[in-house]
Amino acid sequence: MRKMILLVCFGLFCCVLSGAEKSKTLILYYSWSDAGNTRQVAELIAKNTGGVCEKIMPVKPYSRKYSEVLKRGRTELKQEKSSPIKPLKNDLRKFDVIFIGSPVWFGTYAPPVRSFLQQNDLRGRKVFFFCTHGKGGPANYFKDTKKLCPAAADTGFSCYGTHVKKIAPQVKEWVEKVMK
Repeated sequence: MRKMILLVCFGLFCCVLSGAEKSKTLILYYSWSDAGNTRQVAELIAKNTGGVCEKIMPVKPYSRKYSEVLKRGRTELKQEKSSPIKPLKNDLRKFDVIFIGSPVWFGTYAPPVRSFLQQNDLRGRKVFFFCTHGKGGPANYFKDTKKLCPAAADTGFSCYGTHVKKIAPQVKEWVEKVMK
C-alpha cells in the first residue's frame, strides 16, 4: 500500500512538472475579413501550438467597402497614434508565448495591431510576428513591429495572401523552429 501511495505521488509530481514546462500560447491577429488570410494563418499556428486564438478588434469596425477601408486605414496609419480597440477576452498575463499577426497595409501592420502594441507591454514573453501580404511582400512590417515590441524574436513568418491554403507545412515548420 505504501509503495502504491508513493507511486501515485510520484506520478502526480511528474504531471505537475510537465505541465509547468508547457508554455501557454496566445495567437492574436487582426483580419479585416472573418474568413481572411491572416485569420487562416493564425488558426494554423493555433493548431500547431495548441494555443488560443483571438482577434484584435477595433472599437469601430471597418467598412465592408474596400475603398473605405483603404481610406480609413491610410488616415489612421498617418496619425501614428492608437485607434481604440476592444479589450481582449484573454488575460495576457496568463500567456508566456504570443504570436501576433496582421495583413500588410501600406507596407506595415494594420492600425488595430499597432494600437495593441502601443497599449501593451510584452516584455518577459516570447513574441513572434506573422503577416499576410500582396505583391508588395512584408515590406516594413517586421521592422515596424520590432520598433513597437523590441522584445520580439527576429524570426517572423510571412506569406502571400493567395497562398494561404497551401502553406500549412511551412507554418508547421516555422512554429516547430521558434518553439524550440
